[in-house]
Amino acid sequence: MKCHRCDGLMVVDHFIDIENTGHLWLCGWRCVSCGDVVDAEIMQQRHMQRSRLGRLTRSLTRKARKTFDLVKLSA
Repeated sequence: MKCHRCDGLMVVDHFIDIENTGHLWLCGWRCVSCGDVVDAEIMQQRHMQRSRLGRLTRSLTRKARKTFDLVKLSA
């Protein structure tokens, strides 16, 4: 697996759960180059964030495509 930040090597690593969600040890991926950490919860949050951003982008482009009637003002 490659790191999404630096394209470095990702290795499996074990982490201690400090939020006490019921599991003492968590398994995830850590980049040996930049130290970025990814686990299932982080991936889920990133996916939800990307889908929200996609919906917002589509909404804004639809609004931008609307045409407006121009009214000539007499001087």
